[in-house]
Amino acid sequence: MHEAHFVADIAIVLGVGAVIAVLARRLGQPTILGYLFAGLIVGPYLPVPIFADVERTTALAEFGVVLVMFAVGLEFRIAKLFRVLPTAGLTGLIQVSFLIFAGFSVGRVLGWDLVASLFLGACVCISSTMVVSKVFAQKKVPADVRELVLGILVIQDVIAIVLIAAMTGVAAGGGLAPADLALTLAKLAGVLIAMLGGGMLVVPRLMKRIAGFESVELDAVVAIGLCFALALLAESLGYSVALGAFIGGILVAESGLGERIEHLIQPVRDMFAAIFFVSIGMTVDPLEAWANLPLALLVFAVVVVGQLLSVGFSGLLAGNGLRRSVTAGLSLGQIGEFGFILAAIGIGADVVPESLQPILVTVAVLTAFTTPLAIGVSSRVVHALDAAMPRRLQSLISLHEEWLERLRAGGGAVAAPTRRAMRNLVVDSVALLLLLVLAAVLAPAAPARVAGWSGMSEEAARIAVTLAALLVAVPFLVGVARNAVRFARLRSGRLLGRANASTPSAEVGSRALGGMILALIVLALGVPFTAALGFVVGVGYAALGFGVGIIVVSIHLWRTAGRVDTEFGTAVLRIGDALSTHPYESPPSAHLSTPGLISGLDDVVTFTVSDESAAAGKTLAQLDLRARTGATVIAVRRGEHSATLPAGDQSLEPGDLLALTGTQAAVDSAQSILRDGVLPDRADDEG
Repeated sequence: MHEAHFVADIAIVLGVGAVIAVLARRLGQPTILGYLFAGLIVGPYLPVPIFADVERTTALAEFGVVLVMFAVGLEFRIAKLFRVLPTAGLTGLIQVSFLIFAGFSVGRVLGWDLVASLFLGACVCISSTMVVSKVFAQKKVPADVRELVLGILVIQDVIAIVLIAAMTGVAAGGGLAPADLALTLAKLAGVLIAMLGGGMLVVPRLMKRIAGFESVELDAVVAIGLCFALALLAESLGYSVALGAFIGGILVAESGLGERIEHLIQPVRDMFAAIFFVSIGMTVDPLEAWANLPLALLVFAVVVVGQLLSVGFSGLLAGNGLRRSVTAGLSLGQIGEFGFILAAIGIGADVVPESLQPILVTVAVLTAFTTPLAIGVSSRVVHALDAAMPRRLQSLISLHEEWLERLRAGGGAVAAPTRRAMRNLVVDSVALLLLLVLAAVLAPAAPARVAGWSGMSEEAARIAVTLAALLVAVPFLVGVARNAVRFARLRSGRLLGRANASTPSAEVGSRALGGMILALIVLALGVPFTAALGFVVGVGYAALGFGVGIIVVSIHLWRTAGRVDTEFGTAVLRIGDALSTHPYESPPSAHLSTPGLISGLDDVVTFTVSDESAAAGKTLAQLDLRARTGATVIAVRRGEHSATLPAGDQSLEPGDLLALTGTQAAVDSAQSILRDGVLPDRADDEG
């Protein structure tokens, strides 16, 4: 009879889930949305004569968590992580830290305790790989945007695993006091090292031997058996089954059979993942969701706006350009599977309000609707931002993107001074973070002890302790600042100091690139430190410090942009003169070299508009090249006359010679639009 109940639950959950998921796909929505709505139908809160048992479905749903995390581990590669770090590493770190702090701040403002607020921040900081993948499959998105978004998702996956393990320890009573949190993280590090180290000695060899039998059945059974065995081991050690399953996936993938096993388990994984999302929907009381709608809308706004701001701003500093950064920020504006897993951990441990689940489901439903819409209007958002942006910022962003592309393309080993500056920067940053933790541990009791020992008042003792902490921190702060500046100068000098090191233009470019790299380092260190400070000094003081930091960085970037814009204008005039003497009989696309100019404008690409060109008869505003590709038309020659920095109403005619600047991919895309009217990877994008 008990087994019959499980069969009935599976039949109801999968049957209703399949019907609603099909309807969702017909409406152009992700299947996750259908599963969540199916959970409402078969759950206990709606008067529908079809319902499944919540407890049994939740037990089945845990299989979905295990198999999804196992699949994530199978896809994870250390080499893949290092490959996406240059373009997405710091952006992902800044984005996750910013959303954790934003969610934590919302929780504290609402009166939630520290643990519940931290869970809210953790739940909203990870985007949905499933939603993004489905939307990208339905909408044509440029390849460089897909690469950036998927790279950020890889970084998020790594951070999510750490969050799941750490939050499991916190929910189990580890506490959020810095000493308790440090102990929790130390235990986590030990468990990870032990499981990965021990597993590497056994699992890859075992899987290779099993593969020798050439049996699909054995491959699947042994792999899934290892997955659940490691999930059970992690649970017995006090961590989530998700951590063990993820480690199991990594270990199986090390055998070289990752893709094969992933293909074998995909149907089973998808089935239990569907049950997991249906089970989430079953826990939501529509009346409670309606009662918490204002809070859900607030969290929704935090997710969408927070993703856009954090990914957009950090993406610009990382050299991803306005189009890629803004489109990526709009693409990641949703909460994902990890958010529901984290919420389930908190609810199961009774450390978060029960309203968290309906809030997350409401936000998931809203963002599932808005993500395709946001991607659809991304080009218009980019165009509006580009049009509203002062020219000095346009010039800086355009050149900065090309500078970093050249820096990445340079490859090769990192010079010893650069490695030394990077190592010292990391050491000083870690020391400063440890000092922050120590100060938080000693802060409550230190003033009273100093007052009793010295005879001064407790208020005077508190001031003395604060000053002492600042004095101890000064050497590390100076070290962070000095090494950050040194690292930025070395990296910028490596790119811009080779060909034209003695020219004033090269000096301006080198300082500008160094300033942008320094701003990125400040943001990459400042956002996580702000999130950590929120636990120590409170949200208000941390937010105030972060705001001051953003203002300082913004002023620095504005001044840097002014210097670059002056040099940019001078360089464009020289390019216009060079374009006037450029032979018309050159190929339709050629290079125009002007040595001595600021890097990025010393070698531009020319394009000749022909009678067959799609751009003939159109204005630059209609083509909208900078917003659509990131490339800029800096000069147009018609006959014997050249126009520099042409306005949007500049029309193009057959025989016009254009000078284009931007990254190689941006220029290639711009030429495709000028020539054929479409982007190279978006055949449906009409010019």
